[in-house]
Amino acid sequence: MTHRERFKKVMNFEKADRIPTIEFCEWWDKTIERWKAEGLDRDLTSAAEIREKYFGLDPYKQLWIRPVKEGFPGCEWGKYPDADAEAYKSIRPFLFPEQPFDRNMVSGWAEEQRKGNAVIWITLEGFFWFPRSLLGIEKHLLAFYDSPGVMHEINKDLLEFNLRAYDEFCEICVPDFMTFAEDMSYNNGPMISKNLFDEFMAPYYRKIAPVLKSRGTIPFIDTDGKIDKIIPWFAETGIDGFVPLERQAGVDIAKYREIYPKLRLSGAYDKMVMVKTESDMRAEFERILPVMKQGGYIPSVDHQTPPGVSLSNYRIYLKLLREYCAT
Repeated sequence: MTHRERFKKVMNFEKADRIPTIEFCEWWDKTIERWKAEGLDRDLTSAAEIREKYFGLDPYKQLWIRPVKEGFPGCEWGKYPDADAEAYKSIRPFLFPEQPFDRNMVSGWAEEQRKGNAVIWITLEGFFWFPRSLLGIEKHLLAFYDSPGVMHEINKDLLEFNLRAYDEFCEICVPDFMTFAEDMSYNNGPMISKNLFDEFMAPYYRKIAPVLKSRGTIPFIDTDGKIDKIIPWFAETGIDGFVPLERQAGVDIAKYREIYPKLRLSGAYDKMVMVKTESDMRAEFERILPVMKQGGYIPSVDHQTPPGVSLSNYRIYLKLLREYCAT
């Protein structure tokens, strides 16, 4: 069974020879620095090399398609000054690039996908994430009330860009799955109400989700924190899955799967146990094993592996990951 066949079967709740061994969130830079001091090959510079060549995890190709032109500084957490129409008009020429990605690079990926050697994953910026990255956290939350027209204008433009970028990508190859970057939750729940979601986000998701699914791309939301409330919000718009499912925020994937039997999931392995013993790490796999057996779920660390985790402990995690993914 090829890597791509295995991924598709598991995500479609079908039987596969094993569950994919994938690390979606990877590692903090400080974690890599520590590991290089502990024996990680210093010549390995890319995450893909470390992930696949050094650790032997299953291959995938990811591209984050950003809606800003190269060199534009305005998406560094709120450098765009004001949430008014004139301010947005002034920066609009620096957004939504005509060529959203390197077509030659993606053409090479397409060949690997065709052979079954790689799963293709794209990330698009979501309708909470992108306005926040322009405005900054405080101005963004106020803009829902003070500048609703500008908020809609930004998201209408973002929708147009995301649809165009996706169409162009599909001319070369169809992504197997995608994530919307959409960090809109924290440890107690979502940062906005259902009413605001329905007014400012849901209309745009309802337009793009059917396009993705019609071509076979599984749409996921990538958001940190506690997601209990927002699962049905997004499900109503056509979204099928969630990552990274942070345990410290109280995420309980067994409960989610009971309530939403066809919800696709990835992540959920509590990174905080990875500094402990092998027995502790095994107990965490036992916690998530029932959902692993149900399909539609690929286990992975519930966010980037922190620098408190030694290289030797990460190797223990990988040994257990392979053991449990084979069951």
